[in-house]
Amino acid sequence: MTTELSRAESETLLCESGVGVLALTDGTEAYSIPESFGYDGETLYFQFVYTPESKKMAFLETTETATFTVYEEQPAKSVIVSGTLEPVPEDEEPKAATAITENASIPTLNVYPDTTPDEFTMDYYRLTPNSITGRQFNAFTPRPNDQ
Repeated sequence: MTTELSRAESETLLCESGVGVLALTDGTEAYSIPESFGYDGETLYFQFVYTPESKKMAFLETTETATFTVYEEQPAKSVIVSGTLEPVPEDEEPKAATAITENASIPTLNVYPDTTPDEFTMDYYRLTPNSITGRQFNAFTPRPNDQ
């Protein structure tokens, strides 16, 4: 049996998660990637690290509506956020940095260990939600020690 999470329950999961899966598209192909994020109660913030050849940034340019999913296994529940993903204006970067610092599982990360810092770019992006939906799955899933 599945039940919908309330807005408050969905926001709690967003605040407690710190990492999820971002889904982008180029109109033909989907591209999903794990991302650490910050959530300030209204907006999701990301710090993207990328090189000029970044597949993520190429897909970002062609995605009108991005989706971001967070989930928890025990109890099984998930939240999906859909909305517009855009660069954070420079004057709002401190707000993004604060949200990421307070909420993200991995606040900053060099995902290119063989690349020097001058070879990649780091930019803040925000996902402004058009919708936030959550579900809880009430089926019993045994843990390894429950048998």
